[in-house]
Amino acid sequence: MITTFFLIILLLSFVVKRRIRRFTPVIFPPLYCVMVWLEAPWSGTSTNPARSLGPDVVALGAHQYWLYWAGPVLGTLLALAGRRFLPVLRNLEVDIAKVAHFDRPPRRHEP
Repeated sequence: MITTFFLIILLLSFVVKRRIRRFTPVIFPPLYCVMVWLEAPWSGTSTNPARSLGPDVVALGAHQYWLYWAGPVLGTLLALAGRRFLPVLRNLEVDIAKVAHFDRPPRRHEP
């Protein structure tokens, strides 16, 4: 939950600033490395719920499987709530959401 919270806040921080928006994909590999390093002692660092389910199915047990779904969902909800209610995060307003960002409008192909 905590690492997802920071992941979403960092993502929003990069996306809202036009001059660093294009570097958003670069933040994820180092962030993921830090998440794995910090999370390993507590969760085994399984960041893929499907990967966590496989061993539980084979072992006929679902020990803490719900945590792999609840943690990321709660972390995301906390980040979005923090963006609304914490003064330091209020300015993280995303003006547009799309898969690719280009500074110039696309060219129209006219016949």
